[in-house]
This record gives sequence, structure tokens and C-alpha cells, in this order.
Amino acid sequence: MIKKTICALLLAGLLPLASMAQDSTQFIKASWNELLAKAKKEKKPIFVDTYFEGCHACKDMEVRVFPSKDVKQYMLDNFINTGFDVFKEEFGNDLCARYMLHGFPTYLVISPEGKLVSMDLGYHDADVFLKFLKEAIARYKTGKFHDGFATTIAKEGPQWYQQFYSKSREFPKDSIVRDFLAKQKDKKAEMTVKAMALCRSLPADYRAYYLANRQSYKDLFGIDVNTGILDNIMKKDMLELPSKYDEAAFNEFLKKHETEYAAGGDWDKIKMDFAMMFMVRNNKNAKAFIEFSIANQDKNENNARVLPFYNYEAFKDPEVTELYLKWVRTLVNEGSSLELLSSLAQRTKEKYPEESKKYAAWASAKAAVMGMSK
Repeated sequence: MIKKTICALLLAGLLPLASMAQDSTQFIKASWNELLAKAKKEKKPIFVDTYFEGCHACKDMEVRVFPSKDVKQYMLDNFINTGFDVFKEEFGNDLCARYMLHGFPTYLVISPEGKLVSMDLGYHDADVFLKFLKEAIARYKTGKFHDGFATTIAKEGPQWYQQFYSKSREFPKDSIVRDFLAKQKDKKAEMTVKAMALCRSLPADYRAYYLANRQSYKDLFGIDVNTGILDNIMKKDMLELPSKYDEAAFNEFLKKHETEYAAGGDWDKIKMDFAMMFMVRNNKNAKAFIEFSIANQDKNENNARVLPFYNYEAFKDPEVTELYLKWVRTLVNEGSSLELLSSLAQRTKEKYPEESKKYAAWASAKAAVMGMSK
């Protein structure tokens, strides 16, 4: 099984973390002004990796993905590549404050003029990450930017916002943020939007305006800020649901909210997110979630990947495991994540050995491309 292969390589010293990290030679260290000047001279956007020491996903990107042949070459050919520790480097913290980064690693692609081109976050296998890089270059070449952000990198805004990005990381009281929002005239101004992301309970007029105009907010500010705003709105709406699982109540809840959320163009994803929160996180009902996923033809690989972690005990029931495999077979392929393929190879090993071999072969091929097996 591929996970054991990787572990064996690590233990044998064939996959040393330090040497692989050193192989990420596409990255350079320089001041921001120097990076901008180099980007202007070479007519390339800047790729910024934001990370921190002790972040496992950050380290996995450093040793598995950045050094992989195709990724490394594409980054060298198309970007000025750099990275900042968000806790140890002041400029790393400034990046967090400007773009309101909240999860790491987060990747920023910034034009030589300081405009945000694209952003993404989390660990990605090499093929998925390469796709993100290519999409970022396509946006850059066609002049598409997230223009809601200023083009300078600095801590700005009210004291409560700056304190949020200080060493104390002091979260502002909702009353303070709501008072600030009440005084704003432009609901799409950068600081207004950041305040919206920090407000646990948005004023009704802001909530309605945001949901009706969510696509334009995504165009202006990208994913991180919008994820914060949407999460808070969804969590508050979830309070309408009963504490115990009730299928009829959940269906009525979706019917009530579909129109307002659908304006964002991603209702299928939103309803699956609601299902994950209500069925899995709140009620530990993996079976109900899988049945809902099958009924709604959900092909979100990430949902399939994380479900066993959120509801591990449920998978001791053979019926749940069979139902899970029925669903996952509709979405898994050789391009699926290494983690999911490895998990499926293990999960099907005893009852479906031929299927297990297929997943293991796909995982091995993917690991080989990433330089993780020989």
C-alpha cells in the first residue's frame, strides 16, 4: 500500500525531508520592493507561499509538491517565486492583514503592479497545484484581478483590526464591528468587507446584500475573505435546525434558503456544506450524509476524503462502508488525491482485492510523478 511505501522510503532515508526541501530552488528571498522590481523586469507575476513552522500541510507542499519536476519547471518559467513565514516575518504578517489570510499554506499570485491575481489555500497534489498555477497565469495574461484589495502591503484599518493581526491575535467584539459597519456607505469597500468577515452576526441589510451580490464579492476579493463571511452566515442560519437529525426539517431548511444562496452560483456546493455540518459534524450521521450525497449526485472528492475522519466510528458498520464505497466509486479516478486513493486501497483490500490493487496502482503512479516512490 502506497502509504506504507512512502513511510518506508522516509525511514530508509530515500525521501529525506531536508534534501527535498533544498530542492525547491525556484524560491528566492528578497524585499518586497526588490521582488516587484524583478517581476516588472521579467514581466512575470509573483508567486507567494505563506506558511509557518510546524504547519504539516505547509511542509508537505515544501517537500512533496514544490520540488516535483513539472511544478518546479512551470514555476521557474512563469513566476518570481518567494515565501514568507506569517509568524516569524513581519512582512508575512502584513500579507495576512492585507488579504485577511486565515488558513495555511495560502498561495498568492500578485502582479508586478501589486494587484492580486489569484489565491488558494491548503495542501494539493502536484497535478492539482499545477492546474491552479496555470489558471493563475491565464488570469494574469487576460488582465483579470481581484481588484477589491489595495496594491500596497501594509497593516491598515481601525485599531481593532490591527490588534487582530498583532501578536495577541485579539478577536474584536461583534458590537464593535457592527458599530463600524453601521457607519459605512460602501458595502464593497475593502475594510468594510474585512469587517463583514469578522462579524459573527451580520446586520440584516448586510446579510441580504452580500448573498444577493456574492459573485461580485468573489470577483473582487477571492476566496479567503468570502469564505469567512459565508461561514458566519451559514453557521447562524444553522441555528434554525433542530439539534437532533431530522430529515424533513433539513429539507424544509434547504427549500427556505435555496433562492438567496443560489444567487452565488454554487447552490449545489452550499447544500452539501449544510449537509456536512448538520448530518456529520452535529449529528455524526455518516449514513444519512452518504445517502444525501448519492441522491444529489455529489462528486466533491474532498467530502469523500474527510467523511471517515469526521465520523470514524460509523465506518465500523459494514452497511455504512458499503454505502460509502457505492458513492465514492462514482467520483474516484486516477486523478484523485493521493490521500483518497491510498485510503480506498486500504479500505477495499480484504473484500475487493482487485479494486484495491487498482487504487494502489493509481496511488503509486501519482506518488512516482511527485518523486515519492521509486
